[in-house]
Amino acid sequence: MNGELMNMLQLTLTANHYIRTGEYAQQLTENKKIAGYIFHFAAQGEQEPGAGTVAESREQWLQELKNRGAQVCKVIVTDEVDDYAKLTTPNGLPCCILSFYNDGTVSSWNRLWRVNPFSGQWLVELFEQVIENAPADQPRFGDVSQDMVKLLERLRALAQKLELSEFSFRFHAAQKALQANFVAADGMMQPVHRRLLSAAIEAYVFDGGEDSWQKKGREAAEKKGMTETFEALTKELYRGIAYSCMYAVNEL
Repeated sequence: MNGELMNMLQLTLTANHYIRTGEYAQQLTENKKIAGYIFHFAAQGEQEPGAGTVAESREQWLQELKNRGAQVCKVIVTDEVDDYAKLTTPNGLPCCILSFYNDGTVSSWNRLWRVNPFSGQWLVELFEQVIENAPADQPRFGDVSQDMVKLLERLRALAQKLELSEFSFRFHAAQKALQANFVAADGMMQPVHRRLLSAAIEAYVFDGGEDSWQKKGREAAEKKGMTETFEALTKELYRGIAYSCMYAVNEL
């Protein structure tokens, strides 16, 4: 799974858990390459533009969200990209977190990852921007489990035809994740949500490099005259992963 996307999903999960319960929740996975966070809140009231509160940890961010009257946060992942290679570059995957407040304010949190060239670790900054004239209704997402079951079977069959056993295995692992017997032990995610998120993680093959799905898979498809099928299913896969993530994290 793309590390930046996983981070945005986890921030959304922990934010909503804190808003509901006032309790801090452990991240599903801890990215040890992240050295720290800085959250830049939008200015409020008489504050000058750009002079909003700055939180220098996830805990401070959660506290400030709740203090400002946040009702819920929702992660939004663009369901289509024009160049899969962008997904492997810093800040290349298009996604954001929306915050909905009691006073009707809606804001967007956009990220900026910066690497320390000496340590190789990342500083993650998020910037809040108020959305003017935002729709009153929050976005809702449906359960795409059955759609993913069918899609993964088609992708697995394609990988087998292309003689790419490693990707056939990945898609099969994603299928198995959709059937796993998860227990809602962390208080954040029900089994259906954890199954979909786990399947999305397993099926995420947009890692870049010579052995990636978009490189190795496309070349194999071209040789077998299956480029059109490959492109169509790859597009469906990315869309399926996006909606799996949004349902799993937003509709708890």
